[in-house]
Amino acid sequence: ALSSIENIVTLTSQQYQLVSLILMVSYGAFFAFILFFVMSAHNLAPRYRLVPILSAVVMASAGISLLQEFSLWKESYAFVDGAFRPLAENEVFTNAYRYGNWTITVPILLTQLAIAMGLRQSDVNRRALRMAVPGVLMIWAGLYGQFGAVGDFSHLNLWGVVSTIFFLWLILEVRQTLIAGMVNTPDILKPWPNNLWWFFLATWGLYPIAYALPQLGPKGEIVVAQQAIFCFADIATKLIYGLILARFVLRRSAFEGYMPAADAMASPPEKPNTGGPGLQVMNAQDPWVEAPPIPGAFVVNIGDIFEAWSGGRYKSTQHRVLNQGTERFSCPLF
Repeated sequence: ALSSIENIVTLTSQQYQLVSLILMVSYGAFFAFILFFVMSAHNLAPRYRLVPILSAVVMASAGISLLQEFSLWKESYAFVDGAFRPLAENEVFTNAYRYGNWTITVPILLTQLAIAMGLRQSDVNRRALRMAVPGVLMIWAGLYGQFGAVGDFSHLNLWGVVSTIFFLWLILEVRQTLIAGMVNTPDILKPWPNNLWWFFLATWGLYPIAYALPQLGPKGEIVVAQQAIFCFADIATKLIYGLILARFVLRRSAFEGYMPAADAMASPPEKPNTGGPGLQVMNAQDPWVEAPPIPGAFVVNIGDIFEAWSGGRYKSTQHRVLNQGTERFSCPLF
């Protein structure tokens, strides 16, 4: 049995051309943004530069995958008697290339999230793995299930349920990663992770809709709708998501005192009032943590005498300054 409704549905000229246009615009958009993400990396603090670089890798991978889908689409139909008819005996259209691409790009997208949240390297590795495992299992379950998109839909539904269980596991891990990242996120940027959470739910939630559409019947409208939803979801979860993360880490770099980021996000005549990077303080648990400058404010390190004067209300903090390669000014007062 053929596994995709595209192989049994005759399309009107308008339907066929619309899907061709959707696929072409999608892979074109991915290829167009590769250079943008590569070039945006140099404005970021070193710890965040991998975020847009990984977006460029995702753009290339997704573009190649959709270009293959487009080529197969063009080869799988013939214009006969005023309509586009599938040529199943020659080329069989399949959405499996999408699933193969998702297997590559989904772990990368999730790793980007962990890096952008400013987690320690050990936490980045752990969180990325915990998100990638349910993500890949979700994709493979869906891949196996979509082979039943024609005829008896029990196979499609069974593996759709299995894939959904892995999806619920994934969104739980994503939520925990965002919560962990909120701890060290400047207050002015804390709405970003929360908004990103809702964006994640809205865009990743489109895939189950496209997956289930063949059950509405082998009709041209369903073929167009499925390809349109898949492509829109791909653009949203990869390209738009990459742009959001790129803007977030640019702001994060600026508020952590990285001056090239502050210059890049500033619009004349006003620029963010940031100091240079490098100041760290020791917290109650002993590890060194960043003390990013806050626009319009001073960073003040309290000494022992002030702690004594305040009756211990204000704590004396051990601090240090690391050379980050950018200019900074400190004013010690005794």
